[in-house]
Amino acid sequence: MKDDRDVDPTLSIFEKILHLRRGRPGRAPTAVSAGQLSVLADEMRERAFQAGSVLMREGEAPVAAYSLVRGRVRVSRRGQVLGEVGPGAAVGIGAILSRDGLGLGAVATTDVLALELDREILVDIFEDLFPLLLDAIKDSARRHLDFIRRMKHVPTLLPAIHPEPSLLDRLDFVERLLLLKTPGGPFERSSIDALAEVAQRARYRSLEPGTTLWHEGERAGSACLIVSGSIACSSSRDDGPVQFSAGRGMAIGALESIAGQPRWHDAVATAHAEVLEHDVDDLIDVFEDNVEMAMDFLAWVSSDALKLIETHFGPGPELLDFFIGSSG
Repeated sequence: MKDDRDVDPTLSIFEKILHLRRGRPGRAPTAVSAGQLSVLADEMRERAFQAGSVLMREGEAPVAAYSLVRGRVRVSRRGQVLGEVGPGAAVGIGAILSRDGLGLGAVATTDVLALELDREILVDIFEDLFPLLLDAIKDSARRHLDFIRRMKHVPTLLPAIHPEPSLLDRLDFVERLLLLKTPGGPFERSSIDALAEVAQRARYRSLEPGTTLWHEGERAGSACLIVSGSIACSSSRDDGPVQFSAGRGMAIGALESIAGQPRWHDAVATAHAEVLEHDVDDLIDVFEDNVEMAMDFLAWVSSDALKLIETHFGPGPELLDFFIGSSG
């Protein structure tokens, strides 16, 4: 059953902007201006759904997201109900940003008024307004990190690529390009010109055993792609310390640097290690000039978070948070 319809506009642009702002409780301040946000708000259509109407079906990649103004929606995934959400929830946004093809189920449990944002329109807005795209990247990185920090044990599920062993000791410019373009990584589909910018700005570092990359709580501004060796990571938390090892192909430091948060763990080389270090500001500059690369990176971070949640947490509040654009 699907009973939805356009309705005569009842919300002004100003009210839509306020609604979108209210949908960010507890999140980091955004650099997106009201004028830029108004472009997004202007493209959102008011839609009304009667109780029992289907907003989304499992097994179908969502073609739109719905920011709930009034009413409640039941959300499911793989046949299991994740919960109900109400005003402020952006149903389906996580699936769109991660390019998830499995989708989710969303059924109105009461009469609903929602603001609909078409997926293709969102892509067009990201292409035209980089601050909105950057805000989405930063928020996805923050939420990914938040999910990692909820885990009692950090598994080997941090964002990673898997370079071929033959690349390990060859770090000339061409090999850096090949490393960055490794299948499964965020830049697999990126243009050579864009990758060349990233490779040129990267710093190669050879670390002796015991070398400290950073300490927990320090300001974060760079990320390291581990080319060889391993890095011991440890984090102090209220529920007890966490220790894990990051090895070849793993990226450490990226999430907190992009999200603008402090280092969340110590990082010390346990054996001879080689890393490519990138300043996040440099990476963002490249993203601004290469929007497709930036959108691929956003999808990669989001899909990696989805994989982590489904593997570690399973169906539950964390997965619900992911699909409605919330955490905590």
